Amino acid sequence: MDELEPGATAVDPPLLRVAAGGRIRRHRRVTALSGILLFACMFLPAVQACGQPLTPYEVPPLAPPYVFGLVFALVAIARTSRGVWYAVFALHVLVMLVVVMSVAMIPIVPELGILELIIGVVLLLLFGLSGTTEPRVAVAAIVVALVSMLWFGLLAAADDALIGVYLSLASSAGLLLGAVLWLRELSVRSAVEVPAAVARRRGQAAWSDILGR
Repeated sequence: MDELEPGATAVDPPLLRVAAGGRIRRHRRVTALSGILLFACMFLPAVQACGQPLTPYEVPPLAPPYVFGLVFALVAIARTSRGVWYAVFALHVLVMLVVVMSVAMIPIVPELGILELIIGVVLLLLFGLSGTTEPRVAVAAIVVALVSMLWFGLLAAADDALIGVYLSLASSAGLLLGAVLWLRELSVRSAVEVPAAVARRRGQAAWSDILGR
């Protein structure tokens, strides 16, 4: 699969150039580094719980912000159409998992479950059920970054906050900056949609490769 041109948008078909002469995607470095750092924070101690440091990966309901950071980073740095498809497909799957997990969480921790359900539904509406556009992905990154900053900001204000929370807050702010730059770069061109039929064909080809058929 041919690589995208330096000015091509992430979810556009290959070789489609930015109308203003093929600008370099300057947001990539900020978005990717911030997203990867946010994901790495999942393995750092976040808060003290019962006298012991609590690491987010030990509590699956707390994992979505970190995983979103990684997936947005992958979308930002993807340079082939297949790589982009995999990353956007992962975003769709992650959003649906958040919705399912939030429904399961409501009987246990209603406040957290309802909050995650609202966020999941908003992101699902942004992405759509099949095709999507790059501006929608960038807006979704802004939403995730803002919610993450609010969440980690509340945790950072607590007395039992540890290094992981502070780094998560900083990387969420970086992700927000990268997403805003991303959306600003897209403002010079019209949105290009990946039709559902195209997405299905790419999905069939991808699964064929995975299954070795």
